[in-house]
Amino acid sequence: MVSKREHRALRRGVETYLDGEADPGLAVSVRRHLAACWACSADAEWLVLIKGALGQIGDRRPPELAVARLARYASTLSERR
Repeated sequence: MVSKREHRALRRGVETYLDGEADPGLAVSVRRHLAACWACSADAEWLVLIKGALGQIGDRRPPELAVARLARYASTLSERR
C-alpha cells in the first residue's frame, strides 16, 4: 500500500504515462499502481476514452459564423464602455 503522498504523485503521473511521456521508472510505477488502484485505473480508462474522442475531432478551428458572431459581440461590449 502506498502513502497518500505517493498516491497523489502517482495519480498525477497517470496522464503523463498515458501520453507516452513518462520516463521508464515512472512508467513502471504507474503501471503497478494502475494494476492495484481501482480509482486511478478508472480515471485512466476515462482519460483514454476522452483522449481518443478528442483525437477524432479533426479540425478544431471554430466555424466562420462563430468567429463572426464573437467579433460582433466583442465590438458591442467595447461600445458599451
